[in-house]
Amino acid sequence: MSKLLPYEIIVKAHDGEPDAVNAVLRHYAGYIRYCSRIHGYYNKDMEDAITSRLIESLFKFWLDR
Repeated sequence: MSKLLPYEIIVKAHDGEPDAVNAVLRHYAGYIRYCSRIHGYYNKDMEDAITSRLIESLFKFWLDR
């Protein structure tokens, strides 16, 4: 099983399709949760900040179509 997201999902997420955006968020959920730990403790505000930055970057992503 590939650890990469399919290109079609990225394109749909870039176009703003809610199901595709949710698929991207689910794909990175574990990594986001891991990165949102501060001094060994889970921080919900940090998780929200990372998630919002990921969503912002989806729409800024450059696609050569």
